[in-house]
Amino acid sequence: MKPIYYKKYWQDTDSSFLVKYAEVPHTFDRFHFHNEYELMFNIQNRGTRFVGDSIRRFDNGDLVLVGPNTPHYWHSDDIFFKGDEKLMAKVILIQFSRDFLGSHFFDIPEMYAVKELLHKATRGVQVLGNERKIIGELLLELPESKGWEQLLKLIHILCLLSHSPKVNLLASTRFNQSIWMKDESKISRVFNYIMHNYQNEISLDEVAAHSSMNKASFCRYFKKAANKTFSQALNEIRIGFACKEMIYSDLNISEIAFACGYANVTYFNKVFKEIKKCTPLAYRSMHLNNKEGI
Repeated sequence: MKPIYYKKYWQDTDSSFLVKYAEVPHTFDRFHFHNEYELMFNIQNRGTRFVGDSIRRFDNGDLVLVGPNTPHYWHSDDIFFKGDEKLMAKVILIQFSRDFLGSHFFDIPEMYAVKELLHKATRGVQVLGNERKIIGELLLELPESKGWEQLLKLIHILCLLSHSPKVNLLASTRFNQSIWMKDESKISRVFNYIMHNYQNEISLDEVAAHSSMNKASFCRYFKKAANKTFSQALNEIRIGFACKEMIYSDLNISEIAFACGYANVTYFNKVFKEIKKCTPLAYRSMHLNNKEGI
């Protein structure tokens, strides 16, 4: 199963780029990629974000720019899949091609910083800090704007993004985009399997069989495609869900460990510290009043 390739189906004679506001039960939960840049603003949505080989939690206000042909998806938390009409994922999505303003527009001196931003977007650029709030307010105006006014606002947003002092580059420098584009990849199926079973014990034999591969072949394939071992990916996803529980639930650390698939609390604490660079208790204390960068 390949990550889905989306062709540019949205182009029309009235606009050279896409601006879309959506209220949906949950965001698209499968890896996909396309030729356009994508700016994703999650107004109301939280879950696990996948960009290249990056696996991280996201929350309301998450703002990320993804480059062309970089596989990505935002997997909403389970609560968004329960059919509650009062709880909807609210997002603003912008897509634009490299040359939507002309072949050399970003080569002019005034646009040098934006050109650098677009280059970094191959890895995914997450915007944090006060700039995220400022840009978020501008993005909320964009769907209601039209014509040249909308275009100028988008250029303004790109310029603000390019000068944001607090950003995270998501995918690693070792991420191999070509593997996703050329290989008949089963990795999307693997990640979906993890997302639906992370609370249970998952063995290598089990997931290899689910991928119609033997264990040795699966391990080689997964390491090459995901740029990490299966165990590392599973731990990153489980710890991401543990972070959510620490902020949004009253469960104690042991209960959270068991709820996220860890039978041994000592091992959970060790893995958590390796990934988050702090203990679970320290993380909970730091983020109770500040949810940025989850």
